[in-house]
Amino acid sequence: MEPAEGRKMTETLTYSEWMVMNALWGRDPQPLSGVIEAMGGTVAWSYRTYASYLKKLCDKGFVGFEAKGRDKFYYPLVRREDCIRAESRSLLKKVSSRSRKDLLLCMIEESGLRDEDQAELKTLIDRLGESK
Repeated sequence: MEPAEGRKMTETLTYSEWMVMNALWGRDPQPLSGVIEAMGGTVAWSYRTYASYLKKLCDKGFVGFEAKGRDKFYYPLVRREDCIRAESRSLLKKVSSRSRKDLLLCMIEESGLRDEDQAELKTLIDRLGESK
């Protein structure tokens, strides 16, 4: 199941919720055990903690599930791109307009972009300059 495209996000995810969502994006609906397996032991959570995060994400409208027998098969209701956009908007709101350039520079420096990504970013920046 593919999430709806371009959904306007009003909430953001916690770090732990991002981890769970990353285990769901790009995969078929999966039971709780599949989510745990997809996370590959990156956290030392109990079974109940995983279940709690999935319930929270369902309540917030980020995740849906399909009941099949006694199992629930979880899937994302939102696209990764829309969550990234919402996080970006949230971060920009927190930073004064004077500091936005510094924020963007810091993000670029910290990201470890590959050469081809840097070239693409430069092209985008050049296009921004042309549109003025």
